[in-house]
Amino acid sequence: MHSTQSGFSLAPEPFFSNFGAIITLAIFGTFIASVVTGVLVYLGGVAYLMYQLPLVECLMFGALISATDPVTVLSIFQELGTDVNLYALVFGESVLNDAMAISLYRTMSSKSSGQNLILVILKFLETFFGSMSSGQNSKFFSYYRNSCV
Repeated sequence: MHSTQSGFSLAPEPFFSNFGAIITLAIFGTFIASVVTGVLVYLGGVAYLMYQLPLVECLMFGALISATDPVTVLSIFQELGTDVNLYALVFGESVLNDAMAISLYRTMSSKSSGQNLILVILKFLETFFGSMSSGQNSKFFSYYRNSCV
């Protein structure tokens, strides 16, 4: 399977049977990676190891850089015949962590512009669930379209 077709050829059963673990990895894993990266960049600036930026901008950078795209890993899994559940976990997390990273970035950019905390949280929820729904709807449409052909 080519990496550009991996979403089309992923069986839905392993994806949905592991959906709780995928969501947990995507949300908490991306959040932790974003915060740790942002704080380390901020501390590097405080220690004069790099250009010093405000904490909010460092967290924006952390959100921007924390999303992963494991195309190579998925290709290797396919060649090795790895368990479909492991493949579904890695693939599903990589799809959903993009929505989380986009949401975190938009939230931090809203916070840096001085918006109210309640509005920032609402913007995060809107962006996260909108991005996740859009991606899932595209996957379902593609799966349905290919299964009818």
